[in-house]
Amino acid sequence: MNKSKQTGIIMVLIGAFTVYWAQSHSPKDLGQIVGNELSGSYTMSETWYYISLIAGIAVIVYGISKIIKGR
Repeated sequence: MNKSKQTGIIMVLIGAFTVYWAQSHSPKDLGQIVGNELSGSYTMSETWYYISLIAGIAVIVYGISKIIKGR
């Protein structure tokens, strides 16, 4: 496996984690907010929630492009 594909896979994993993390700290779901408060976690502000989602999706798309182009 060449370096470009390895970088692409790592980027997809980082992006997926970022999207998962943003979803697990979502300011939208009341049940999630209550669960975060009870577990000692926090809830993101709506602005940072969307920034994290967009950044995660962008990293995933970039990683997929690296995988496809990496020959």
